[in-house]
Amino acid sequence: MTEPADFDHDLATQVLIELYSEIPPPSKLVTGHFHSGGDYRVVRPDGVGSWYLLYTAGGTGQYLLGPDRLTLRHGDLVLVSPGTPHDYGTVGTYWESWWAHFQPRREWHGWLSLPQAMPGLSYVRLTRSSETDRVVSAFDRLHRDAQRAGLSPTGDTELNLLEKSVATELTMNGIEEVLLVAAASLRQNTQHLDPRVQLVLDAIRTDPARPHTLTSLAGIAQISVSRLAHLFKEQVGDSIMNVVVALRLQRAAELLGATDMSVAQIARAVGFESPHYFSRQFGRRFGMAPTSHRSAVRNPELELY
Repeated sequence: MTEPADFDHDLATQVLIELYSEIPPPSKLVTGHFHSGGDYRVVRPDGVGSWYLLYTAGGTGQYLLGPDRLTLRHGDLVLVSPGTPHDYGTVGTYWESWWAHFQPRREWHGWLSLPQAMPGLSYVRLTRSSETDRVVSAFDRLHRDAQRAGLSPTGDTELNLLEKSVATELTMNGIEEVLLVAAASLRQNTQHLDPRVQLVLDAIRTDPARPHTLTSLAGIAQISVSRLAHLFKEQVGDSIMNVVVALRLQRAAELLGATDMSVAQIARAVGFESPHYFSRQFGRRFGMAPTSHRSAVRNPELELY
């Protein structure tokens, strides 16, 4: 660790910033629990090839993405997609965080479509003690299971292959539990949405492949386009068209894993007119091309770290 750094210091002065060069390979599952001081910062301009789940259990942290910043406090859960730049660290003197780098199981993609706070970065604030306590418990268990499976440098190397396999599955189950808590929290919160926003959400979720436009959705809600756009962003935390695209890409990921349809066929089936545009958006969302995603979900490889 170098000398303490101001989190807002220009990236040109890297001498004051800990620049992490050890980046987990995309196929490796890695977990951790940090109690970080005021000089803690991670900068990875190109991101990583895996998904990154980060939960703030105490203190204050901050995530920067271009000109945008997101302050992280107790109960904040962040999900960063592959390829999204990493620039985060402690604000003040203390930050406690749990984290995991992972590749999702195929059936998880519905839970990865959380509200985006920044491009490539989803964010959920858990406010109920039942949620925050469960997330901390899940992270604690999955971290210990990861150590038993040898998925961390301090892992147990004495277990046989069957025991390591079971411990690895338990680690993945813990990540799944965290994602489910976040998804359930969002569903509970949306029960109190404005009825007009709920109508629009229902229409999009029922058939995301339809040629939805702001005008057509405003007609469903029977309010002006500008009013709907403002109300939707305020209550859902993301724009209407971002939600439409996210749901289409989620469905595309499912079809890639479950069918032999071509990329062009899947693009059309989920509502994209241009296969090239679809592939570009898919890459931004999942950090890999559609064909690479299909290979990954059909031939998963989990290496020990």
